[in-house]
Amino acid sequence: MADPKRRRRVVGVVLACLVLFGVWYHIPLHRTLETEVHDNDGASAVLQMDITLHRFFFRGTVVRGTMEVDGVTYVYVPKLWDGPDSFLEGLRDKWSGEIYPSLFVEAERLAGLGTAIYMMEDSLQIYGISFGGFYHSIAYLSLIRRQPDAPSFMYTVGY
Repeated sequence: MADPKRRRRVVGVVLACLVLFGVWYHIPLHRTLETEVHDNDGASAVLQMDITLHRFFFRGTVVRGTMEVDGVTYVYVPKLWDGPDSFLEGLRDKWSGEIYPSLFVEAERLAGLGTAIYMMEDSLQIYGISFGGFYHSIAYLSLIRRQPDAPSFMYTVGY
């Protein structure tokens, strides 16, 4: 029969490890990534990302930060909806590896105007993304670019 003091110590160590893992997991990950993206017509551009990944236990990861394409800088803008509709949807998204679509608006357009003025034009939206090597590289990316008075088009990596 096991010693009750030893059993309490083991349980205490396991709980302490779980708490430390929870704290570590929720620390945002900062990454600076650069990759070549291709648009619908096959033309390429360089995408530079200075992003922070916010991971959660019960919902998908959120990407925040700045991106630069063709010399234009885009900054993350929180949307009205930035997560799942329910707890169960959040769990489903988490276990499927879902990263929430993030909206990045042209920095000059947003500067001084506040978040109430931004629009879908002059924006990049992450439609789908997956990372490799503990978030040190981009394995797959689908990025929609919207410009005023021009058709929207998509950049991709990993197709």
